[in-house]
Amino acid sequence: MTRRNGPLASTAVSVARRLKGDETFDIDPAIRMSDLIAFVSRRGIMAIRGALLAARCRSWVAPVFVGRGVHVTGVRHLRLSPGVTIDDYCRLDCLGHTGVSLGRGVTIRRGTQIEVTSVMRELGHGITIEARAGVSEGCFIAAKGPVAVGAETIIGPGTRIIAENHVFLDRNRTIQSQGVTREGITIGTDCWLGAGTTVLDGVRIGNGAVVGAGAVVNRDVEEYTIVAGVPAQKLRPR
Repeated sequence: MTRRNGPLASTAVSVARRLKGDETFDIDPAIRMSDLIAFVSRRGIMAIRGALLAARCRSWVAPVFVGRGVHVTGVRHLRLSPGVTIDDYCRLDCLGHTGVSLGRGVTIRRGTQIEVTSVMRELGHGITIEARAGVSEGCFIAAKGPVAVGAETIIGPGTRIIAENHVFLDRNRTIQSQGVTREGITIGTDCWLGAGTTVLDGVRIGNGAVVGAGAVVNRDVEEYTIVAGVPAQKLRPR
């Protein structure tokens, strides 16, 4: 195909397809050359930051793309893969039993927070995000219990994934003193969680499921099922 935005776009597409392992990746031919040059330049700067982060966490992979203002703690508990993007002002607190593992081509958009351990009295578990999954802007993932996100899954903006519950059965004791439960959360491959979804501890979302925007998921979701509402209810098969 002849591109209006020239050979630079063809080269960028070829490189991105190799990095992501995704032969469907493409660039809109309507994008102007000046905008494409600006994008490629920014990615070059992000790759430099990514190389520094990879060196810190001893994940000897490249390229990794890291935006401005990214804050990573527990860096030795972070595992990176080629083509990972961590956008501007994300926070990753990686200290945990398994830490944070990001598969090939994973994208974490601007302002997302991933927190594994919040208090030193109880080490958290961690999260694995598989290849080409995307976490949109402003998400919060509390991976105190084990969290797994399957390949090609889309997590919409402002989603909250909370793998922990407080125990509160004894009214004669403070909630803080009664501890927590951490069953974990599993989200399958090729899922779509709409904007503002909340996923609570102990939930399994099957492959190919779709969760409507603003839903609160407090029970398992079957494969290839569409759910929505508070709490989320099955609407129909996908």
